[in-house]
Amino acid sequence: MKSLWKEFMKYAVPSVIGMMVSALYIVVDGIFVGRGVGASALAAVNVAVPLTTLMIAVTMMITMGGASIMSIKFGENKYEEGNNIFLQSIFLIVVISAVLSIIGVLFPQQLARMLGASDELLKGTADYLRYYLLFGIGFSGSLALSTFVRNDGNPNLAMFSLIVGAVTNIALDYMFIFIFHWGIAGAAIASGLGQLSSVIILLTHFARKKGTLKLYMPKLKKHELIRILKTGTPEFIVQLSPAVTIFAFNQVVISRLGEIGMAGYSIIGYISTVLLALFIGVSQGVQPLLSYNYGKRDYEKVNKVFKMGVKTNFAASLVIYGIILIFGQKIISVFNGNEALIKLTYDAMIIYVLSFVIASINIVNVTYYQSTERSKIANIISTSRGMVFTIIFLIVLPHIIGNIGIWVSIILGEICTLLLILYVAYAKKIDLQTNNKKITV
Repeated sequence: MKSLWKEFMKYAVPSVIGMMVSALYIVVDGIFVGRGVGASALAAVNVAVPLTTLMIAVTMMITMGGASIMSIKFGENKYEEGNNIFLQSIFLIVVISAVLSIIGVLFPQQLARMLGASDELLKGTADYLRYYLLFGIGFSGSLALSTFVRNDGNPNLAMFSLIVGAVTNIALDYMFIFIFHWGIAGAAIASGLGQLSSVIILLTHFARKKGTLKLYMPKLKKHELIRILKTGTPEFIVQLSPAVTIFAFNQVVISRLGEIGMAGYSIIGYISTVLLALFIGVSQGVQPLLSYNYGKRDYEKVNKVFKMGVKTNFAASLVIYGIILIFGQKIISVFNGNEALIKLTYDAMIIYVLSFVIASINIVNVTYYQSTERSKIANIISTSRGMVFTIIFLIVLPHIIGNIGIWVSIILGEICTLLLILYVAYAKKIDLQTNNKKITV
């Protein structure tokens, strides 16, 4: 058991650090744009978020689908097949990134209009999209290669690459925005070059032949490409659902609480990005162990790793909630010193962040079902959590209990998701007992 914990920590700790650093630099990126270019530039970046989120969601769908199948193949001692799964995943990502880059460079204004950019924000949004998508292979490559390199037994390099990318991005943000005055285009270029630096570092894993994976032209197999996409669909939903939830919250918050409410929700969003990265980091850290042992048919170890992930996330969520209760107002004041805004945001956040105690468990469950190729269950849980329960409560509760219902909705959404997970586990147990009785008879 002690060696399993050591193995768990080997993957989970670098994954958490990498995810936290990536989330932190998103926050810092927003601060640079807001202070160095202006509020309209920050709004222009926000208009582009649905498209950039979609690109990340597609990349992570292919990455997590391919990584899960690859680890299962390794567990079955089918290393050549596992390597080809990795190569096919990279091929898909490169093709999609290239297509998006071409569209972004040639038609940035049309994309900005499709995303709802006003006349005032059109140029800023178009400039951001053009340069962001120009470096699409950097963003997608960094996300994908860090996951595959981690699963190939080199989690520390994956973590280091993300840290270097984040530091490079922040340094270039300062240079391009405050020294060169390149504005919003500078922010996009800084982000792109930061991610490309991560890719270069990750490629050393293959140059130095540190693991099992090798780079060469893949043998494309239609059924395996479909399997990669099918296995990764839950991750696509996990990545995309926050954008849907944020859009829904934006509509309700602006109509009921006005601009100060939107400012408060934006601050909660930035803080949540960092906190959720911890839970996602743990769940992505356990994925290689879950898939590998599932491939070996060591189901006892699969269950132990799953429980470790749940316990770690749950304990972290309690610590985080305590920190928010005690230091929440000071954290909020970093973003803005307005006392009315700090109070409104803190009152909302202590309710909103309570949902993370349940979410920490739900996130690991999605990864568990995805890693063991039970995509249908993972899809149901992901969709219900991100796009059904919370939004239903968000629409209904404010009419019943007032504005507090906005923030309570996400708690009830996570509770309903946990109940669904427990029902699925119970149904599975009953089904196994029934089948065993039939075999006995």
